Amino acid sequence: MERTHLCSALVPVLQMVFFIATAAEEETFGSGALTQTTQQFSPPSTSQTPAFGPPLDYEPWVRPQEGGPPVDVKCSVYIDTMGSFSEKTMDFDLTLILGCEWVDSRLANVSEAWYPPPGFDIWTPVIEAVAKSDDETPPVLSVSLDGSVLRMAWHTMKITCLMQLQAYPLDRQKCSLLFHIRGGVRVLWGWNTYWFPGETPVVTRTSGLHSQLKLESVETFAYVNSLVSPEAICVYEGGVCDYHMSEDCLRKQCTSVEKITTQECRNCNYFGGMCMNNTSEDCESLAYVVQGDGVFTTGELRFTLTRRLSYHLLQTYIPSMSIVAMSWVSFWINMESAPARTGLGVTTVLTMITQSGRIIAMPEVSYVRAVDVWLLGCQLFVFLALIEFAAVNYISRRIRMDGDQDNGLNGKVLGKKDTVGLPLPDPLVRAKKKLTGLDIADAIDHFSRIGFPVAFVIFNVLYWALYVVIMREPRARQ
Repeated sequence: MERTHLCSALVPVLQMVFFIATAAEEETFGSGALTQTTQQFSPPSTSQTPAFGPPLDYEPWVRPQEGGPPVDVKCSVYIDTMGSFSEKTMDFDLTLILGCEWVDSRLANVSEAWYPPPGFDIWTPVIEAVAKSDDETPPVLSVSLDGSVLRMAWHTMKITCLMQLQAYPLDRQKCSLLFHIRGGVRVLWGWNTYWFPGETPVVTRTSGLHSQLKLESVETFAYVNSLVSPEAICVYEGGVCDYHMSEDCLRKQCTSVEKITTQECRNCNYFGGMCMNNTSEDCESLAYVVQGDGVFTTGELRFTLTRRLSYHLLQTYIPSMSIVAMSWVSFWINMESAPARTGLGVTTVLTMITQSGRIIAMPEVSYVRAVDVWLLGCQLFVFLALIEFAAVNYISRRIRMDGDQDNGLNGKVLGKKDTVGLPLPDPLVRAKKKLTGLDIADAIDHFSRIGFPVAFVIFNVLYWALYVVIMREPRARQ
């Protein structure tokens, strides 16, 4: 029973994929095949209504409800893949299917349900995606008996995303994808998709979202734009869909080969999110859409993405922590072992500099990133460990030199018989002075053994509290 339900749910998907592939194949084989196919579905010259196609008096350049209110165009998106986020070029790759549906009453009850081939003239809105590049396959159209028209097209895009990298790599990014839709229409999000039941505006293939950034949520907006007055924007629809549980759902429900074919696994792989609408305004400027006064509607998808920390923990944070901890070993080495402590200190400093140079190439920004603060802090701790040995070595060496000078003075005084007696330094005073100096040097080492780790822990608490709790979490609540 479950398998039968799954097959029935997949039939519409396979139909649409078949027709998209057929349209792409016809375009590939050349204009001759396309012309032949178009002629096959062209309206005949007789006075009768064709079995497949619009009525003879149909005017494809005239929109439905001409002279009336805007045509409602309900759209939804199926995201197939999302990845290749580049902080250097500020863009990412996105592959999706955009499906839009509207009602053209002139096509109702004039023929059976049919699929117009590419180039067949029926009215469709003008849809433009705002992207660096957009490779769109020929749209596939289907007309139902009630006159509803469905338009579906594959888009392979490269989207520009102005990333804010102050908290990198603990950052949360917001990237937008815009669709400008012209032709006297009003775009609405939430078409009842073939690939997921309900009014879900965005469906994601969870296994196709492979990148360093995890999709947390998608905000949907529909608003009126104007070429004459760009500042006059009216948002008449808005909502948000939560996707942060999609990967957990996939891991729990698709754990074995037997579970891959279950409906639960399919629902997790083709994840519709938990959606709600929070904006519904009546924009008076929608009336100008019909008049063609440079006004059009825009559908926006705003992706909220959180960077995965596991990669940077293994490549940046844990190695740098290890280097800092390695520099503390010098505090336990005898202060008389200058070559060993010097070699360890210099090695950790150079290793930390090398670790800083391994950071992935980033754009030249005018602000300090979180990773810069971390690496500078680690370099400071390693450098201070080397300076600590220099201070300890200087103090112990200075005490040794003072002792040698006292011994030299005694020898000179005792070698001259006629010299007036001078007050000789008391051996106990010299020993106490030398012992006090060595105690100071040794006390510095003992203090550093505790002080440096405690200071590094405090640095970690402040760092993670600032960039995770203060800078990252408020953005998640916006």
